[in-house]
Amino acid sequence: MGTLDDVARAAGVSKSVASRALTGDAQARMSEATRARVLAAAEQLDYVPNARARALRQSRSGAIGLIVPDVNNAVFADMLAGVQSATAAHGTDVLLGQVDVPPAGAQQLSRLVREGRVDGLLIQRREDFDDAMLAAVLKPGVPAITINSRLPDRRGSVILDDERGSAMATEHVIGLGHRHIAFISGTQAHDTARRRKKGYLDAMAAAGLTPDPRWVVDAGWEADAGAHAFGCLHRDSGLGVAGGPTAVVVASVNAAVGALAAALRLGIPVPEDLSIIGINTTWVSDTVYPALTTVRLPLRRLGELATTMLLNHLGGAPLEDIVVDDPAPELVINETTAPRAGA
Repeated sequence: MGTLDDVARAAGVSKSVASRALTGDAQARMSEATRARVLAAAEQLDYVPNARARALRQSRSGAIGLIVPDVNNAVFADMLAGVQSATAAHGTDVLLGQVDVPPAGAQQLSRLVREGRVDGLLIQRREDFDDAMLAAVLKPGVPAITINSRLPDRRGSVILDDERGSAMATEHVIGLGHRHIAFISGTQAHDTARRRKKGYLDAMAAAGLTPDPRWVVDAGWEADAGAHAFGCLHRDSGLGVAGGPTAVVVASVNAAVGALAAALRLGIPVPEDLSIIGINTTWVSDTVYPALTTVRLPLRRLGELATTMLLNHLGGAPLEDIVVDDPAPELVINETTAPRAGA
């Protein structure tokens, strides 16, 4: 196993240049060829950095925190893969956790940074956090990027093209001949939910369709919220029965799984009498029966960009607000959407 001196000698650079290349220092002045040469030498010599010594030199922990609403949620798997891909390139570790509501949540996050356990945070907003609650946990002085959420007058966010994804889902069922289309949204407090609702409404308007207000329900991201919202729509709007909406767009894939389960329990044939489409794609949406039609959003890229921004910010770069529009949302047609009966 080689040392840092060995790597520097093999790459033909100084020890300090080798160190900066291996730590992914964005401010270091070196060519990409030099950086590649150092990394190749490190791999050939099986070099393993001394994380404790590096942390002492840089006054850094060498780790960032990824804070999500629920560590068991399959939606976050691709995002976590993107985070880990970006941190691996910088020799940084990831601590995964959840956050409580303020004031306890604010103390949790501040303590993680203050006690030196992490250098900065990536925060996925909880569905029950309004703007004031999210702002309360983001204490001044704590380096943090909000993932798929934004706060007014605060820079440092990476979000998906939620409006386009929701519009694409709506356009898909419109293209199948559906005209009475319901929408199960996230909570009113969540800005992602507001963007996805806007995408649905814009697509309906562009097609010359005006949804009945009773067809739109603010619910939540999880399966139980989707099932409850479906029951309300079935009772109040005739969802899935003659004269009612013949399709439903669901703002979350987990809520769409709940909506599908509720439809099947009520004896509503899917997709024969009702089409269902959700936003985001997970292994769950592909393995339930019938398999859910979804719009895949680039969650892995979301994690990569958010992590890169945070690491660059820790190195002195300014914060930005980014919309991930490449790769674009992708329609994944499975078994829960079909042409409207009689269309």
